[in-house]
Amino acid sequence: MRVFVRIAWLAWIVGLVVIAACSHEEKLYRVSGNVTFSGKPIPKGLIFFDPQVDGPQGFANIVDGKYDTSVQGKGVRGGNYNIRVNGFTGIEKNEAPFGDALFPEYTGTKDLPQEDSTFDLDVPKK
Repeated sequence: MRVFVRIAWLAWIVGLVVIAACSHEEKLYRVSGNVTFSGKPIPKGLIFFDPQVDGPQGFANIVDGKYDTSVQGKGVRGGNYNIRVNGFTGIEKNEAPFGDALFPEYTGTKDLPQEDSTFDLDVPKK
């Protein structure tokens, strides 16, 4: 009987450890802002936040020059990120639901804080 009680007790402790390990979810922070191309709002697009070290990628849709990772996106954990932006005309075509590209993919870098933040970007003409 004592062996059964010890095994049950050990199984209960192992179960708690597994539940605690699985419930740890990384805190991600919201990033929002305005994205323009040569001073004009990008009608439709995507912004990506690629971490320079291992970690989850953040992203958001751009609509009428605005984006928010808490709306149709995923936040960031903070740190150094490679930023990628794809901007489109917003005029839907058969093979291009966002329309024609306004520019080749823009790339840059940004150090983002470990808190909710705002990041505005003006994509320059090349």
